[in-house]
Amino acid sequence: MALIDVIKYEGKPGEIVWKFPRNDISTFGQLVVNESQEVIFFKEGKALDIFGPGTHTLKTGNVPILEKLVNLPFGGQTPFTAEVVYVNKALIQLKWGTPAPIQVEDPKYTITLGVRANGSYNIKIVDSKAFAVGVVGARGAYSQDEVDNFLRPMIVTRLSDFLAEVVLKSGEPITRLNQHLEEASSAGKTKIQPDFSKYGIEVLDFFVQSINFDQNDPNFQKIQKVLADKFEIDALGGMYQQKRMLDIGEAAAKNEGGNAGQGMSAGMGLGMGMNMGNMMAGMMGQNNAGGNSNQNDATARLTKLKSMLDQGLISQEEFDAKKKDILNSI
Repeated sequence: MALIDVIKYEGKPGEIVWKFPRNDISTFGQLVVNESQEVIFFKEGKALDIFGPGTHTLKTGNVPILEKLVNLPFGGQTPFTAEVVYVNKALIQLKWGTPAPIQVEDPKYTITLGVRANGSYNIKIVDSKAFAVGVVGARGAYSQDEVDNFLRPMIVTRLSDFLAEVVLKSGEPITRLNQHLEEASSAGKTKIQPDFSKYGIEVLDFFVQSINFDQNDPNFQKIQKVLADKFEIDALGGMYQQKRMLDIGEAAAKNEGGNAGQGMSAGMGLGMGMNMGNMMAGMMGQNNAGGNSNQNDATARLTKLKSMLDQGLISQEEFDAKKKDILNSI
């Protein structure tokens, strides 16, 4: 069999590592390395010389480590054996996502929620030798899909850590994480880079594009109720307590218990009715004295309410009910 005079990349699209299929190489042969590639010469399983982009003549002066190992003679087309491995060092675009919800505790309400997240990231192989030895091993080729499968578990492992850090830093409930995607992306890149560096990989960009919660999770609904109640208190101000008394009075009036229950309901309804009458009179007086001010306050409260609806913090039904309360308070 004739010796190999020209070695060039003949791998398939999407291959990150490709090994030249023959190892009977001739000195003074030509090695062709494309842009964004590096070639590693292996001998007896050891990574030796590395060649960057360009056309290289394989003479003894160009393969110093290999020359020492196999004692290449000078002159002529002397054969030698070595494995030639191409490594793609161009940018690699990948996506990531959580296969199952990750449990993250809300530091404010000490409630644990199942979080799903997804995004994308860009990487580059900066140390061909570390990647070829630590990841690829003796395989003849390594595709982008295989890189994806290798790296994704590392991201998921670190996901709960950096999401918890973002929650603590923001000081907001975990359900508002989608408002801090930039911070989550930055924290994610910082978290995963040390793991990737061990294999000669640099993380160029890391993006968290979406964070989701199970809307039917009882814990999620608890946090939503707390946020809705807080908004109602902030929006109604001093009128919140009056509204609560009206709600209690309405509930008492609907009590369909026994005679004793009905008597208690009647007594409560009568007493609360008198109190509510006084409160309503006071509220009407306040409204007449400061009509313009109340309208401005109501506008601000309605704006906040619409913002919560747009962010998914309250349902359409809750929005309609609170909107009606605010309009009735004018």
